[in-house]
Amino acid sequence: MNDETVVPYPQIFSGFSHIGSCREFVWIQQPDEADCRFIMRDLRCGDSFENLMIRKDLFMCSEAGEEFVVKDFRLLDITDPQNIVGTAHYFGIMTDKFPEVKSSIPMQNVMISKPTQLLAIRAVSTMISAVEAEKRIPTRETREVAAQLVAEIARTPDALLNLLAVRAFDDYTYAHNVNVATLSLVIGQAMGISRNDLHSLGVGALLHDIGKLKITKDILNKVGPLNQNELGLIRQHPRIGYEMLHSSKEIGEWSKLIVLQHHEKFQGGGYPDGLKGNEISVMARIVAIADVYDALTTARPFRPAMSPYFSTKILLSNTENQFDPAILAVFLRRMSIYPPGSLVRLNTGAIAAVIHSNPGAILRPIVRMMKDPQGQEIRNSVEIDLLFEKGLYITGPHAE
Repeated sequence: MNDETVVPYPQIFSGFSHIGSCREFVWIQQPDEADCRFIMRDLRCGDSFENLMIRKDLFMCSEAGEEFVVKDFRLLDITDPQNIVGTAHYFGIMTDKFPEVKSSIPMQNVMISKPTQLLAIRAVSTMISAVEAEKRIPTRETREVAAQLVAEIARTPDALLNLLAVRAFDDYTYAHNVNVATLSLVIGQAMGISRNDLHSLGVGALLHDIGKLKITKDILNKVGPLNQNELGLIRQHPRIGYEMLHSSKEIGEWSKLIVLQHHEKFQGGGYPDGLKGNEISVMARIVAIADVYDALTTARPFRPAMSPYFSTKILLSNTENQFDPAILAVFLRRMSIYPPGSLVRLNTGAIAAVIHSNPGAILRPIVRMMKDPQGQEIRNSVEIDLLFEKGLYITGPHAE
């Protein structure tokens, strides 16, 4: 006799990428079978079935918050979207955490903990699923995540921001919102913004691109220049997002203005309203910097990621017309141009990975040697503090 386990309305993930959701996941335990069957009923999948089929493990979160893992799964029959049939080697309640962040660099003194990162990713994915299904936007989860981010950043007021742990998430759509919120809150805290206003800043930053959910992915991820109609649609996403939130009593006006104004330029010429200077809310001016920095340092379908070093140079080159120079100065104090996780070239020709930044000495971080001057990998390398190694210094970023 077969035993069935039913998980109602689960959100489905692969690694940290949100795949979609289904009405119910049914696991059919078959005696004496190495692999057992499962059925996903009414699957709403943001990914193609072809891409889904090449994934190895699935992770699910039920409405009640229970977490499950489906290991070594295969889809057998995708002809009926209401009843997707597959097999898997194992199904059960997760005893471990979601997969660790993928990185060869040890994470030390990370400002935002992994549980909070995961909470943030889930909140964003839930919001995206609600918008795609044309349901009410779940603002409570967004406010809870903003409060958690504010609390964690407040515990390390002097830390230099390390976005590497968040950037390891697989999907730009989800990670970008969390990265922008984290960086915006770090800038806001350094500016002395009150705790209540930091909450508004965090909520607005998490929601800043919500209007893009109404624009097709073909346009958002287009390789090559946009035509005038496509560019016009892109430039409407701040207003679309603002209108989506306009009637919400749970989202404050400061947060809504972030959504509306984060593409305005400090000297004018931005969109959607061509505001300038103090006509733009200070919170939107903060998010504008965080938004561009994270977009530059993340790989997209139409271009590779830029290093923090070159991304910072681009931000500085646009100081005169795009960004508030006072806020950009705060950003530069809190972000190293060689943040933890980046690779650098030393004056000897050796390659090193940055482990820690040294506050007040952004050009002399603590590094771990990765390759010697001849390009050979170094095994069992130790950390070197460039602050005390005067004969060693960074000559620039290393392009992998």
